[in-house]
Amino acid sequence: MGFFQDYRWVILFYSTIILLVYIFRKKFDRPNFFLAMYRTKIGIKLMDKIGVKHAEVVKLLGYIGIGVGYSGLVLIVYYLLKNIFNLLMVPTATSAVSLVIPGVKIPGSPIMIPLITGWIALFLVILVHEFSHGVVARAHKIPVKSSGIFFMGPLMGAFVEPEEKKLRKSSDTTQYSVYAAGPFSNVLLALLCLFLLTYAFDPVAGSMSTEIGVPVVGVTEGYPAMDAGLEGGVVITSVNGVDITNHAQFTKNMEDVRPGEEVTVTADGTVYNIVTAENPSDPNKGYIGIMASTKAKTELNNQTLYYKILHRILMWLGELMAITGLLSLGIGLANLLPLGPVDGGRMLQVSLEKIKGSERGNFWWRKVSVATLLLLAINLFWPVIKWVTSQIGKIFL
Repeated sequence: MGFFQDYRWVILFYSTIILLVYIFRKKFDRPNFFLAMYRTKIGIKLMDKIGVKHAEVVKLLGYIGIGVGYSGLVLIVYYLLKNIFNLLMVPTATSAVSLVIPGVKIPGSPIMIPLITGWIALFLVILVHEFSHGVVARAHKIPVKSSGIFFMGPLMGAFVEPEEKKLRKSSDTTQYSVYAAGPFSNVLLALLCLFLLTYAFDPVAGSMSTEIGVPVVGVTEGYPAMDAGLEGGVVITSVNGVDITNHAQFTKNMEDVRPGEEVTVTADGTVYNIVTAENPSDPNKGYIGIMASTKAKTELNNQTLYYKILHRILMWLGELMAITGLLSLGIGLANLLPLGPVDGGRMLQVSLEKIKGSERGNFWWRKVSVATLLLLAINLFWPVIKWVTSQIGKIFL
C-alpha cells in the first residue's frame, strides 16, 4: 500500500495515457504489438518555410552536425565501455547509465526526474530533435511525409518521416546531415539551457535568497552514508564543525578526507558520524556515498506573497532548464549509438555501405547493432539486477 500511496499520481498519469491510446486506437497505426503511431501533418509547413527559405544556412549547420554526430558516436560507445569496465573492476561502483522515466525512481539509479516538469522537458527535447530532422531534409529538397507522436506502452515520443526512398538515393553527405540533425540540435539545446541557467535564472533567483545548506539528492547503497542512516532529502549544514551553505564549501571540506577517517556531518539538525570508504574513482580519497545537489538550499530574503510566487516561478523555470538540458544531452547522445534504426546507426549504415558495398556493409551494420544492443543492455540493467539481487539477499538473510 505504501508503494501505491507514494506513486498514486504517477500511476494515474501513465494509466490515463494507456487508456487514451486504447480508446482512440483506431486512429493509430500499429507497426508492431508494442508501438502505436499517430501520423499528422503538423509542423510540416513550418519545416518547409525554414528549410527551403534558409536552405544554405540550414545545410551549413547540417554539415557541422555530421562532425558532431560522429564525435558523439565515438564518445557514447567509449562511455558505455568505460562504465562496464568500472562495474566489473570495482565491486562497489554504481552505473553511470540509467533509464529515465519521469516520475519513476529506477532501482539502482540515484536520479529521478519529476513527473510534470520531466514530461514538459521531454516534450521540448523530442520536438526540437524531430523538427530538426525535418528542416534539414527540406533544405535538401527531400519531402517530409508526416509528423506525429508514438506510444510504446505508457512512454511517448515523436517522429518525423522524410521520404525514405528519396533520402536513401541522396548523396552520403545529405544522408549524414539529415540523420545527424536531431542529435546535433539536442546538443545545441543543452548548451542553450546551460547558458540560460547560468546567466539568467540562477543569478536572478539567487539574488532573492540566502544559501543555508546543501541538499542530499540521494545516497549510494553499500556506502557509509547509508549505513549511518543518512537519507536523501535532508540538508547538510555542517561538516566536521564547519558551517556549510553551498556545494563548493561542501566539496572543499571533503577533498582532503582520506579513506578510514571519521567525518561528522550535520543534516537537518542530526549529527552523523561517518567513517569514509575508498572513492571508486580514486582509492586515495575518502568517500561517504552521497549525491549532493549543486544547488544550495535557500531562504528567501523577503517573505511577501508576491516575492514568494515570483521566486517559485523562477526556481521552476530554472529546474525546467536544468532537466531539459540534461535530457537533451542524454537523448542526443543515445540517438548516436551505432544501433539499428537510431540516428547513429543510420549514419554507420551509410558509411559501411560506402566502404564495404551494400550487402557486406549491411551485414557488418547488423553485427555492430547487435553488439551495441548487448552493450547498452548491460549498462542499463546492471543497476536493476544488482538492486534485485540485494533485495533477495535481504529476504533470505
